Amino acid sequence: MVLESDDPVSLGGFWSAALCSTIGPGAEGVTIPFGEDEQSLLYIVERTRRVTGDENNETPLMHLTASHSLLEEADRLVELGAIIEEKKWVINSSLKVGWFGMADPEGNRFRLLSSDREIAEAERKLQSWS
Repeated sequence: MVLESDDPVSLGGFWSAALCSTIGPGAEGVTIPFGEDEQSLLYIVERTRRVTGDENNETPLMHLTASHSLLEEADRLVELGAIIEEKKWVINSSLKVGWFGMADPEGNRFRLLSSDREIAEAERKLQSWS
Protein backbone atom coordinates (compact mmCIF):
# COMPACT_ATOMS: atom_id res chain seq x y z
CA MET A 1 0.00 0.00 0.00
CA VAL A 2 1.22 3.51 -0.79
CA LEU A 3 0.32 6.68 1.09
CA GLU A 4 1.30 10.16 -0.01
CA SER A 5 2.37 12.59 2.68
CA ASP A 6 3.58 16.15 3.12
CA ASP A 7 6.11 14.76 5.62
CA PRO A 8 6.77 11.02 5.04
CA VAL A 9 9.14 10.71 8.00
CA SER A 10 6.64 12.19 10.46
CA LEU A 11 3.72 10.15 9.13
CA GLY A 12 6.02 7.13 9.05
CA GLY A 13 6.59 7.63 12.77
CA PHE A 14 2.84 7.40 13.36
CA TRP A 15 2.42 4.29 11.20
CA SER A 16 5.47 2.48 12.58
CA ALA A 17 4.07 2.98 16.10
CA ALA A 18 0.54 2.06 14.99
CA LEU A 19 1.76 -1.14 13.31
CA CYS A 20 4.31 -1.88 16.07
CA SER A 21 6.98 -2.09 13.42
CA THR A 22 10.18 -0.41 12.30
CA ILE A 23 10.58 2.42 9.85
CA GLY A 24 13.11 2.18 7.05
CA PRO A 25 14.27 4.18 4.07
CA GLY A 26 12.46 3.97 0.76
CA ALA A 27 13.31 5.27 -2.69
CA GLU A 28 11.07 8.35 -2.33
CA GLY A 29 10.10 8.24 1.33
CA VAL A 30 9.92 5.56 4.00
CA THR A 31 8.84 1.93 4.26
CA ILE A 32 7.20 0.10 7.15
CA PRO A 33 6.97 -3.71 7.15
CA PHE A 34 3.79 -5.18 8.63
CA GLY A 35 1.59 -8.25 8.73
CA GLU A 36 2.52 -11.84 9.38
CA ASP A 37 6.30 -12.19 9.12
CA GLU A 38 6.33 -8.51 8.07
CA GLN A 39 6.10 -9.52 4.41
CA SER A 40 3.86 -6.59 3.44
CA LEU A 41 5.21 -3.06 3.13
CA LEU A 42 3.55 0.28 3.66
CA TYR A 43 5.24 2.90 1.48
CA ILE A 44 4.90 6.54 2.49
CA VAL A 45 6.12 8.85 -0.25
CA GLU A 46 6.30 12.61 -0.60
CA ARG A 47 3.08 14.13 -1.91
CA THR A 48 3.61 15.52 -5.38
CA ARG A 49 0.37 17.53 -5.60
CA ARG A 50 -2.22 19.07 -3.34
CA VAL A 51 -5.20 16.81 -2.59
CA THR A 52 -8.69 17.73 -1.49
CA GLY A 53 -10.63 15.99 1.27
CA ASP A 54 -12.72 14.15 -1.33
CA GLU A 55 -9.60 12.71 -2.95
CA ASN A 56 -8.54 11.22 0.39
CA ASN A 57 -11.70 9.09 0.12
CA GLU A 58 -10.27 7.55 -3.07
CA THR A 59 -7.20 6.17 -1.30
CA PRO A 60 -7.47 2.39 -0.88
CA LEU A 61 -8.75 1.75 2.63
CA MET A 62 -6.32 -0.09 4.88
CA HIS A 63 -7.86 -2.55 7.34
CA LEU A 64 -6.18 -3.26 10.67
CA THR A 65 -7.29 -5.92 13.12
CA ALA A 66 -7.08 -5.06 16.81
CA SER A 67 -4.59 -7.23 18.65
CA HIS A 68 -6.48 -7.14 21.96
CA SER A 69 -9.74 -5.23 22.08
CA LEU A 70 -11.20 -2.82 19.56
CA LEU A 71 -11.72 -0.13 22.21
CA GLU A 72 -8.20 -0.45 23.67
CA GLU A 73 -6.58 -0.42 20.24
CA ALA A 74 -8.63 2.61 19.15
CA ASP A 75 -7.58 4.45 22.33
CA ARG A 76 -3.92 3.60 21.64
CA LEU A 77 -4.16 4.89 18.06
CA VAL A 78 -5.88 8.10 19.22
CA GLU A 79 -3.02 8.66 21.68
CA LEU A 80 -0.63 8.35 18.69
CA GLY A 81 -2.56 11.03 16.78
CA ALA A 82 -5.36 9.23 14.92
CA ILE A 83 -8.98 10.35 15.08
CA ILE A 84 -12.14 8.26 15.20
CA GLU A 85 -14.57 9.29 12.48
CA GLU A 86 -17.16 6.53 12.78
CA LYS A 87 -18.08 3.62 15.05
CA LYS A 88 -19.98 0.68 13.63
CA TRP A 89 -21.14 -2.06 15.98
CA VAL A 90 -22.38 -5.40 14.67
CA ILE A 91 -25.80 -6.10 16.22
CA ASN A 92 -25.23 -3.94 19.35
CA SER A 93 -22.44 -2.37 21.35
CA SER A 94 -22.77 -4.87 24.22
CA LEU A 95 -21.07 -7.51 22.06
CA LYS A 96 -18.15 -5.11 21.40
CA VAL A 97 -17.71 -6.40 17.85
CA GLY A 98 -17.50 -4.10 14.89
CA TRP A 99 -15.15 -1.58 13.36
CA PHE A 100 -14.09 2.02 13.72
CA GLY A 101 -13.48 4.31 10.77
CA MET A 102 -10.36 6.27 11.63
CA ALA A 103 -7.92 8.72 10.05
CA ASP A 104 -4.19 9.11 10.59
CA PRO A 105 -2.70 12.53 11.46
CA GLU A 106 -2.77 13.57 7.77
CA GLY A 107 -6.34 12.42 7.18
CA ASN A 108 -5.64 9.10 5.43
CA ARG A 109 -8.58 6.91 6.33
CA PHE A 110 -8.36 3.37 7.62
CA ARG A 111 -10.61 0.88 9.34
CA LEU A 112 -9.85 -0.79 12.67
CA LEU A 113 -11.60 -4.16 13.08
CA SER A 114 -12.45 -6.17 16.20
CA SER A 115 -9.89 -8.73 17.27
CA ASP A 116 -10.31 -12.40 16.42
CA ARG A 117 -10.76 -13.08 20.14
CA GLU A 118 -13.61 -10.56 20.38
CA ILE A 119 -15.32 -12.06 17.35
CA ALA A 120 -15.06 -15.60 18.73
CA GLU A 121 -16.43 -14.41 22.10
CA ALA A 122 -19.37 -12.67 20.39
CA GLU A 123 -20.12 -15.80 18.35
CA ARG A 124 -20.22 -17.87 21.55
CA LYS A 125 -22.64 -15.35 23.13
CA LEU A 126 -24.87 -15.39 20.06
CA GLN A 127 -24.97 -19.19 20.04
CA SER A 128 -25.93 -19.26 23.73
CA TRP A 129 -28.80 -16.85 23.00
CA SER A 130 -30.23 -19.16 20.31
